[in-house]
Amino acid sequence: MKVSTPAEGPGRPLLTFFGVAAKVCFMACPQDNRHSSIAIRSYQGADRIWVEDANVRFYRAFHDFDSTFADAVSAALDLLEGQMSDARSLYLIAESGRQPVGCIFLSAETSTVSRIRLFYLEEAYRGRGTGKRLLSAVVTAAREKGFETVRVSTFDRHPEACRLYESFGFEAVSTARSKAFGKDMRQVDYELLLVGGAL
Repeated sequence: MKVSTPAEGPGRPLLTFFGVAAKVCFMACPQDNRHSSIAIRSYQGADRIWVEDANVRFYRAFHDFDSTFADAVSAALDLLEGQMSDARSLYLIAESGRQPVGCIFLSAETSTVSRIRLFYLEEAYRGRGTGKRLLSAVVTAAREKGFETVRVSTFDRHPEACRLYESFGFEAVSTARSKAFGKDMRQVDYELLLVGGAL
């Protein structure tokens, strides 16, 4: 599959659909020390290896994505790192004991629209509020930076991710069948309108 970031848009396969990796569970889970001190910090270039490895490992193991997925993750990070100097961007890493366990990237798509990409949380750390913290941080930042809309794309095979976005007020604006990474899936494009809205 040819990876082409400029082709992003409703109804097209997106590099930005990595929001599916959020997949935060809403089941009641007992707290333990492993989750009591999750810190959120800014993304650094040295985190790239972990972001790539974690996404590729998860999607190959649990969704059997083919080898083109690794190329797409790399291309997405190339795009994002090219926008790191943009003050409107916000790239975050969640870590436990100085070990990355999650990530989320917010960058400008237009002067008024921002997009969430590469939203991922290690499976062992889901269902404990960390995903909500990451998503809340970038939505708040998008509002403060003057964006009018936040976009994110996922697949309907990830209902937990869909519920998370919807709990923040995101609305599905389009769905389309998509063949990507060797799989037939249905892509769901979400938007959150910030102008006149309230969190």
